[in-house]
Amino acid sequence: MTDLPAVEGALVGLVAGTAVDELQDLLERCADFEILVTGAPPDPHAAADLVVEVPQDHPLRDKLVIGVWTADGLTVVIDLLRDFPEAGAWYLGLLLVAPEARSQGLGGAVFRALHAWIVGQGGRTIRLIVQDQNPRAIAFWTRMGFRTIGTSVQALEDRENVVLRMELSL
Repeated sequence: MTDLPAVEGALVGLVAGTAVDELQDLLERCADFEILVTGAPPDPHAAADLVVEVPQDHPLRDKLVIGVWTADGLTVVIDLLRDFPEAGAWYLGLLLVAPEARSQGLGGAVFRALHAWIVGQGGRTIRLIVQDQNPRAIAFWTRMGFRTIGTSVQALEDRENVVLRMELSL
């Protein structure tokens, strides 16, 4: 599982080691997203936590944090979990694009490359959640072919969010 999706004009790799500092910088530049979801900017350990957090009883080996580097540095991060909640299902926890690169087609290009790569890995579905208060993300994922399969409440430390559960059959 070391071959990663190719994105034209960008370097794609796993986020680890010194790249965690770059990831922290990206998360802080994207504080608008974290504030939308949690009500607060990312804490100083957000990147270190992101690369190791998995659901209870799910192996860390199935977690991928993929970075996309452009001429501007780390520009996109993808948080992905294989075989969750069951074999053949991929859970997309995050696809975050740097503010200066948004609305230029990069998010769509990255997702299309990721989609093709997951199909090549034998994936049958991609699942994700989107906060109801994020209409731009809902529109993006709908354009990417996802359909809403339900809603739930995401309970965080300081708030609760209504989220749409979305799925794309491969």
